[in-house]
Amino acid sequence: MLTDLEIKTTAKWISEVQLRNGLIPWYSGGHIDPWNHIEAVIALGMAGFDESAIKGVDSLFSLQNRDGSFCHYYLTNGVKEPNRDPNVISYCALGLLALHSCIENLDVERYFPFVERALDYVVMYQRDDGSFPMMITPEGLCHPKSLLAGSCSILNSLEAGSFLAGIVDIEKPEWKRAHESLGDFIYSSDSRVVADKSSWAMDWYYPYLANIPRFGGQGLGLGPHREIGRFFVSGSGVRCISGRDWFTAAETAEASIAFSLSGMNEAATEIFWTTNRFRGEDGSYLTGLVYPSQASYPHEERSTYTAAAVIIANDVISSGIFGSLGEFFIERWLRRHHR
Repeated sequence: MLTDLEIKTTAKWISEVQLRNGLIPWYSGGHIDPWNHIEAVIALGMAGFDESAIKGVDSLFSLQNRDGSFCHYYLTNGVKEPNRDPNVISYCALGLLALHSCIENLDVERYFPFVERALDYVVMYQRDDGSFPMMITPEGLCHPKSLLAGSCSILNSLEAGSFLAGIVDIEKPEWKRAHESLGDFIYSSDSRVVADKSSWAMDWYYPYLANIPRFGGQGLGLGPHREIGRFFVSGSGVRCISGRDWFTAAETAEASIAFSLSGMNEAATEIFWTTNRFRGEDGSYLTGLVYPSQASYPHEERSTYTAAAVIIANDVISSGIFGSLGEFFIERWLRRHHR
């Protein structure tokens, strides 16, 4: 696992990419999306960079639209992609819980109204079958399909949001109902509704990040080992897309989290160690490598969300906590606050 110095070095690199206004782009000069920004903020909090993390939270909520949503992508001078992604919008709930599990004096009551508006917006678009559209236009028009990985991430965010509501003593039973309905939908895996992204690694491991087996998950009983051969190559990492020799550090780190949360720590550690191939001396991580040439792709791109995923994976694997990612941060909060 990473040493304390290695964690601090990577977090320092992320903080150096962070803009003065607190936003964290994909890379220096790159665009910003709220989901990956939150991922980087979580990592900063885990590494003890409290001031940078809180600055990141403040900057995120400054972008929130009046209806509680966030746009998909931002530039330093405005909006790049105005459509709304329910997964991106809801992730602020998991981010706030994660930070509160790291920063004891974080003012949750101050930030909760932002999370409440975000989750209320998302839940408003839940369909009768429990699914969420993969994209919503600013006018409220919904894409007919859902995403499996995105749905699993929303599930974690709803779980985190419900726990946060309990912390601030606010009743949000509709979030719990939305969580149960979405879990049942993911379990059913209705191919008519879910976009086929089965060749992407995220659709392999995300059901385990959300602990979908607790809903009965068809074919999920064997855990993430079920399709490991399609994506993981020992010594190289996790393929972003099966059948292609493009290995990405973020997917490798996230897959290691899925194995760890499933109680498969030995496999999780083996997968995690391959992220070292992507690490630079400054603590940054290449987004991806192509084999057998080991050329970086995109060329020499070192991304903040990739570095963040590695820090988070290191924390999860070291914790010994099993379940969903939402359950992980709940247990992490309980341990910190001695509940």
